[in-house]
Amino acid sequence: MITSTRESFIEFMPVSIFGSVMGLCGLSFAWRRAAVIWNIWELPYLIFRLFAIAAFIALSACYLVKWYKFRKLIIEEFRSPKTICFFATYIICLLLLPGVVIDFFPRVAIVIWCTGAILMLFFACYMLRRWLDERQEPDSAMPAWVLPIVGTLDIPIIGNQLPLPGIHEITMMAFGIGSVFALVLLVILISRLIFQAPLPEGLQPSLFILTAPLALAFTVYHQLTMKLDITAGTLFYFNLFLALLLGSKIFLIPRACPFKISWWSVSFPLSALSITALTYVENKPDWAHQLFAAGMLLLATIVISYLSVMTMFRVATKTF
Repeated sequence: MITSTRESFIEFMPVSIFGSVMGLCGLSFAWRRAAVIWNIWELPYLIFRLFAIAAFIALSACYLVKWYKFRKLIIEEFRSPKTICFFATYIICLLLLPGVVIDFFPRVAIVIWCTGAILMLFFACYMLRRWLDERQEPDSAMPAWVLPIVGTLDIPIIGNQLPLPGIHEITMMAFGIGSVFALVLLVILISRLIFQAPLPEGLQPSLFILTAPLALAFTVYHQLTMKLDITAGTLFYFNLFLALLLGSKIFLIPRACPFKISWWSVSFPLSALSITALTYVENKPDWAHQLFAAGMLLLATIVISYLSVMTMFRVATKTF
């Protein structure tokens, strides 16, 4: 296995690394829900919550240093059609982190969430205008396209818990934008995968991103309606089918490419799928759904723990 060695992690650091914070936040939410449903110890939730906060602070500090020292690299990353979508990962972190800090600093959580919601809506509009104003080649469509647009579905995840005036209408708007564009983009991206050349090996893990929109849509729909009706069931089971279809990517990643930051692409979708499974268990507590939810939670924990250890090892050894 050949791995490039660089003198500075700061210089190498891609904005997509904030996907790790998304995964850690999602996993902490999943363990919190599991603790409530199964009346188990909250320690895993507390651990992953602290990891998420620490990772966000550390990575934000590193990226600020990169902006100061290697500003041209960040500008190039923003201008590139292949990497610009990953800037949404930072904004999504701002939408998820309030869920892990609200117990300590509720007012700070509200400020962070409001900032993230505004940035998410502006970035979604910017990316849509960019795609509409410039001709897009069919093979330029990547799974990361869902991040800036369908990322609006992350607005209600924590927003529904905040005591803000008009929050229900705001979350309804975000749900409408995200869910409709999720269907549009899924059609575009699946068509690209069928009729165009396969994704490069380094981007293969990002295919699992395609499972996140439906998981988020299910979670938000359940939050807004508090029902597990035919719409919720359709979202859940189609997402389960899609996850099974693309799930082999998790197990075949080591064969597809050596460890890369892109591996973190599977972390948040896995966490989101775990949360949907746990939500389903609350309403359908039969043994099959219980077993599936426990299996998904265990898988997400193992994968994210492995990715965390590998990332810290590569940073420590300067092999990125």
